[in-house]
Amino acid sequence: MNPVLRAHNLSRVYPTRRGTVAAVDGVSLEIGNTEFVAVCGRSGSGKSTLMALLGTLARPDQGALELEGTDLLSLSPGKLSRLRAKRIGFLLQTNSLLPGLTALDNAALPGILAGENPDSSYDRARQWLTRLGMEGRWDAFPQELSGGQQRRVALARALQHSPALLLLDEPTSNLDPRAEEEILHLLRELRDERKIAIFAVTHGDNLASLADRVLQMSAGRLTEGAVPRAPAKRSEHAAVLVPVFEAVPAGLAPSAPTAAPESDWRGPLSFFFATLVLGISLVFGFDRVVAWTQSRQLWAREEKKRVAEEIAFRHLRADMESVQAKGQGRVEADLFLQNYDPTRTFFILGPSLRAFYQADGRWEPIPLEDGSGNAETIREVLPTKTLVPLAFTLLPAKYDELIRGYFHIRFTGTMVVSETRDATGDLFERQDDYYIYLKDPRLTDDQVRQRNGWKPGSVVPPWMAMPSH
Repeated sequence: MNPVLRAHNLSRVYPTRRGTVAAVDGVSLEIGNTEFVAVCGRSGSGKSTLMALLGTLARPDQGALELEGTDLLSLSPGKLSRLRAKRIGFLLQTNSLLPGLTALDNAALPGILAGENPDSSYDRARQWLTRLGMEGRWDAFPQELSGGQQRRVALARALQHSPALLLLDEPTSNLDPRAEEEILHLLRELRDERKIAIFAVTHGDNLASLADRVLQMSAGRLTEGAVPRAPAKRSEHAAVLVPVFEAVPAGLAPSAPTAAPESDWRGPLSFFFATLVLGISLVFGFDRVVAWTQSRQLWAREEKKRVAEEIAFRHLRADMESVQAKGQGRVEADLFLQNYDPTRTFFILGPSLRAFYQADGRWEPIPLEDGSGNAETIREVLPTKTLVPLAFTLLPAKYDELIRGYFHIRFTGTMVVSETRDATGDLFERQDDYYIYLKDPRLTDDQVRQRNGWKPGSVVPPWMAMPSH
């Protein structure tokens, strides 16, 4: 199996107020041209940062990276962007579909942005949407689709150019069990065709069980792991009850009680030893009961923490809903919150929001207007989307152009998740980063097309959502 991707000694370090943090620390990796590799690890282990490095969405501080024999780190930004658009597909946990475009438009967008014949791009989009079971929803906008349907449109978009490498960032998170199984079924089909390399980051066994190879990530480093078995489905049939004890074997001679022997000096001594053994057994048994009780209490506390973490990362969905330029550099945006499990009630404190734009490789803060987010509000997260508005003004003299003519913006939201309105019991703090590209309002659409080498008349999105990195 020829490697489609080679990474050697990749590292990415982030500065903080208390020193530097190595999100990815000396990672080396090869992925075969038809191999499915999964990386498992807890939140904060560096999985998403590694995926961003492999997908060339972020640049490593050191190391080497090759895709199909091409040195990616030596390419100019323009050549790297074109290669990434053609040879790498992304399926993310966030809703990265453009809200103003239909499902068909979103699936065809990579081909249109690449300046290809629109008819060919739309033909490929129709083929993929049909295969993924979306042939009846071509004209639907993202807000009219379920989470699983949005994920299928995003998968069709990722496969628009039949890439050599498909990158998956928690592609089944925030989905109900049925939608999750649908996405897993589609990924299983892609794996079995053996026409594409797949790299997935996840913290669950369902997706990892599809992989040919599983790696564990902790503190920015990779180690070999075992492929988990697919979770067994619960039987629909009642269990057959069997006797607790075996039946007495046939053929045994009947037994009858026998008289006790007459008492002698051994009787009191036997009673003493029996009492001593009984006392020791009682003390040992009491100690075991106490240890068992303490372990159960510890398990209960850990289980509550696990439930709070599961709510925060599996049932609570948060992402950018809309971004609108209002003129003179003023921007209005909405973050949405949504409960993906209608059977469970939970609340959040916040979110507390901050915004940054990238300049000279650093994140510069953007002052938010009053009323952006609310760090002191406790609100119930509902199955319908709750919008949290924010607004700011941005007209920087200098900024990094990862896509020419677009600001690279990061929103950071911090919220505390609780199962009760008064925030009693176990709490879990969740912090998310949401990345977007926002068109510079000082540039016309034609100027953006010219800078990026896009064809005349091609779509110039006002903003684009990006994965965490």
